[in-house]
Amino acid sequence: MEKFTLKMMSFIKSKWDVLFAVVAAAFAAISLPSDAVCSVSTELIAFFGIQSAIILPAMIFTAGILKPNGLELNDARRYHKALKQQMLFWVTLLVLDFIAVAFLIIGKGFEWLLLLPLWPTDQTIDLSRIFNFLIFGVGFLAVVRTFPFIRGVISLLDLNAEMTINAIKRRNKDESSARRSELGKENLDLPTGYGELAEKD
Repeated sequence: MEKFTLKMMSFIKSKWDVLFAVVAAAFAAISLPSDAVCSVSTELIAFFGIQSAIILPAMIFTAGILKPNGLELNDARRYHKALKQQMLFWVTLLVLDFIAVAFLIIGKGFEWLLLLPLWPTDQTIDLSRIFNFLIFGVGFLAVVRTFPFIRGVISLLDLNAEMTINAIKRRNKDESSARRSELGKENLDLPTGYGELAEKD
């Protein structure tokens, strides 16, 4: 029982944003009218579009940040693993933005009204509130994950600075070693007989 509780706590801690998104989506679908976002749909589309435009440069920067200068093999593998996880986060956030915009466009296209006919009867089921569920769920996730996005950009800055410092240290170390090696190989041209004892008559 204790292990199950710990697993559940760990799951909730790691997926809290998804759980809150589901709760927010369910609340919106139940309590709000189907056209609740109709008046702000254009602004929401612009917001998610701007967020996507910000994410794309971060993805390009992440893909090209890893350079061989100043890196050991183990460091390169460790950085690659961390950068891959960061890239997956960027891609997920970008996909969420695209899905949110797609749901908003579909909702506007259907004029926030979705009726499903029950064949062979003449009755229909009103599924219009599904727009609220989808838009609020995906939109909540995209907005909440904006804060980890900011932390991710700062971590990339720290990583780039660390790699630059390591590269400078390695270059200085190599230059110092090369200097000592050159000094050790230099032969002084001394006059003939220098250091010999003078013979006295």
